[in-house]
Amino acid sequence: MAETSRVVLVTGATGFVGRRVVAHLREAGWTVRALVRPTSSRRTEDLDGLEIADGDVRDAGAVLAAARGSAACIHLVGILRERGRQTFRAVHIEGTQHVVGACLEAGVRRLVHGSALGVGRGIETPYFATKEEAEACVTESGLDWTILRPSVIHGPRGDFMIQMARMVARPGPVPLVGRGIQVIQPVWVEDVARVCAGALARDATVGRTYDVGGPDVLTLRAFYRTLARVLLGREKRLVPVPRFAVRAGAWLASHALANPPVTPDELRMLEAARPGDTAALVRDFGMQPAPFEDTLRAYADELKASAGIA
Repeated sequence: MAETSRVVLVTGATGFVGRRVVAHLREAGWTVRALVRPTSSRRTEDLDGLEIADGDVRDAGAVLAAARGSAACIHLVGILRERGRQTFRAVHIEGTQHVVGACLEAGVRRLVHGSALGVGRGIETPYFATKEEAEACVTESGLDWTILRPSVIHGPRGDFMIQMARMVARPGPVPLVGRGIQVIQPVWVEDVARVCAGALARDATVGRTYDVGGPDVLTLRAFYRTLARVLLGREKRLVPVPRFAVRAGAWLASHALANPPVTPDELRMLEAARPGDTAALVRDFGMQPAPFEDTLRAYADELKASAGIA
């Protein structure tokens, strides 16, 4: 058994971001204890050398058992869509309550909490409402907390980039919501992971909330053009679609399909998105997030393989 002072509990360790956070923690000398659902399809992936704690954030007892003997916790579990018992309330609010309660009972003082850019900006969707309530649970806990609010996270194995890559690669033009002037601030998964792990080593980050975004603020039009140029080596025709038609299509798809391309709430979040302020991140972590196109070019072949693009 590793020394207690170097054990960190990570929830969401088998996810897209979690796997990279684990890698950075281990490089920094931490022993990682991963809370993993017994039914997780990713239980066998990237788990070598980790302490595995069976459980789910919805199970308070399992979280407490995993927290005992840990020196810190990084809470990354979150969902973008509700499926069955995996509701926003159950995962974001109750799951965070269980993590905070376990830390308090087990004597784990340090907590790094993964939230989302857009929380606290009045975007009225269940996703953001539950994320905001989860943040309140953390800030009112009395723990030594740090909250991270990442923007859209990009990388070769992320569902978002795989979906976007397939969209630009398929035959025909790429549809835009209106004129495609909605903005995103993509941040590289390695930068997010570096910040999550690095927060544990920086006392100055205790009690602070950070926007975690990349240096490039892109319109959707510019984002798709960059993807096509890097992945396909050519331009791609972009076709504006009236917003009312996109909204109607999203509503119909959400009622007719088990896994629609976009939901009405996701569309609302996209249209309300605003860039984050990363000045505090750069100052306190001493890092400059990587440019979008440079990193995309570095992992383009891996992304194409993940997306099934020849």
